[in-house]
Amino acid sequence: MDNLNLRKINDYVIQLVADHIYALDEFGVDIMYLAEGKERAMLVDTGAGLGRLKETVKALTDKPVFVVNTHGHIDHALGNYEFDEVYLNVKDGWMTEPPYMTNEKWQEFCMRQRKEPAYTGPDLTGKSLCFQKPSGNITEGMRFDLGGREFEAIGISGHTPGSMVFLDSKNRILISGDSVVSTPILIFDTYSSSVEEYLRDLKKLAARQEEFDLILPGHYLRPIGKKYLFDLMECAEEILAGKAEPEQGDFRHMSSEPALVHRYGQASIVYNEEHIRMK
Repeated sequence: MDNLNLRKINDYVIQLVADHIYALDEFGVDIMYLAEGKERAMLVDTGAGLGRLKETVKALTDKPVFVVNTHGHIDHALGNYEFDEVYLNVKDGWMTEPPYMTNEKWQEFCMRQRKEPAYTGPDLTGKSLCFQKPSGNITEGMRFDLGGREFEAIGISGHTPGSMVFLDSKNRILISGDSVVSTPILIFDTYSSSVEEYLRDLKKLAARQEEFDLILPGHYLRPIGKKYLFDLMECAEEILAGKAEPEQGDFRHMSSEPALVHRYGQASIVYNEEHIRMK
């Protein structure tokens, strides 16, 4: 594939989205990023463990690779087992390990993905997944030096308590996971913290807006602009001020908890009354 700088390796769709940064589309489920420096390479997220990720990464770089997770959700951190050096914020660690995460839950997730029209991955019926504890914690302000390129971790609680984004201010790039995306921000279930904490941390990120131009999100194979960040802030402000006029959302495939959807501009937040204010 060469359309729009696309190619396939082991059925992952690969795109060079910035200088020495590849986006890896895991069969229409999620997006991971491989950033390469002069000495090391950093893989942001490992997806749902659906394919041969390590083999694919080796085809893109000959540098030693370590992993940082934007958060602990099933579609971002379950491929961690293929790598030796993995960092995840401790607040999200429980999401990736037994007894909470099990092979049964992973199989249910795989079955749902197979029913999605965009899914292009393998049939994983009967496959068992390995679970691995992260080798290190990610903390606010932690820096990852790749050799000539450095990423700083910034905490954005909301979607999950331990969500992180990664800023390369020298090259003006923000890798945002599910904290700033074009899809709805989910703050309504067991995994989530609150809209209040989310807005607090978005303001922290907005204060550094002059340090990045390009936002690389955790879903859909395209960069997004800073307008999403500002629309998400306004969306959260309206929810907290009681000015939201939400629609009833149907997210029963993800959680049994009630879900309201509020939209502002290009942004939308899925929430409920239990997840508005910080506890």
